[in-house]
Amino acid sequence: MIVLGIETSTARSSVALLADGEVIAHEHHEDARGHGAFLAPALRRCLDVAEARDGGAGIVELVAVGTGPGLYTGLRVGMATAAAFASARGVPIAGVGGLDTLAVGSGVSDATVITTLDARRGQVFWAIHVPHDGLLRCVEEPRVGSREKLDTVVGELAAGGAVHVVGEVATDAVTRPDAVDTARLAIVRAATTATELLAPEALAPVYLRDADVRIGWNERGGIRRGADGAS
Repeated sequence: MIVLGIETSTARSSVALLADGEVIAHEHHEDARGHGAFLAPALRRCLDVAEARDGGAGIVELVAVGTGPGLYTGLRVGMATAAAFASARGVPIAGVGGLDTLAVGSGVSDATVITTLDARRGQVFWAIHVPHDGLLRCVEEPRVGSREKLDTVVGELAAGGAVHVVGEVATDAVTRPDAVDTARLAIVRAATTATELLAPEALAPVYLRDADVRIGWNERGGIRRGADGAS
């Protein structure tokens, strides 16, 4: 199976093509504002590699895309591109949460892992994963909260055993979701029917919070009306 992975929910944008689990093309770029400029050329270069491989016999059979949480604009660019590609080629699409992707990329399989993404405004997106049948399984819905709250959760879990904190708010190196792991997780889930393969129009993002621009708008009270009630 040839799987196209697209991930744009953080400052790291990436595209990957996997054939039977093997990475045959991979492009990535670090720029919180450059998702759109990077994505189309990177996608074309990856597809060129796939078309040149084995005489061009392989075609993309599944699209896997990061569905968040993360940067509002980047998320929309990646999901729109993935949906358009899947729709044009008539292939299914699998939405993969970035926090789950980080768990796959952590390389940990025998301890609790807390995956984190910077939600900005002093907040963090996080999820808790525990070992299950050789893989990490998310045990509760992803959440957003303060860094102090995250520290409390880490402390409580650490009292019961080893805990690894990975991602953008990590105890060691900062890591971000990558399209290679997005594709790999989609393959595993498709094989075990743990996720539904969707038609492109059914794809839904995971925001957990309003876009920063809307939050700022609400904090400023929106458009302040004059004495006559006109906006």
